[in-house]
Amino acid sequence: MERPIIPLNDPLSYLQAWMMEWLPVKLMTRDNYYSMKVDSVCACPFPRVFGFEPTPLEAVVPLYLAENIPRARYRWFRFRARR
Repeated sequence: MERPIIPLNDPLSYLQAWMMEWLPVKLMTRDNYYSMKVDSVCACPFPRVFGFEPTPLEAVVPLYLAENIPRARYRWFRFRARR
């Protein structure tokens, strides 16, 4: 079932956030609305103060997906057999 995506302009987005604040479970607030209007991505290089260099996601994902191939479980059996 395909669900339509309805774009909202700023006043309707604000109204939606205000209305959602009144729900028992706050799915969105006006504070969330204001924070989404500001970019949260920095164009500057990663600071060296953290002591590591970030790795691109494209370089790491194949390592995570490799665990889901059928032959990957043999590694566990070899480990349990102490081989």
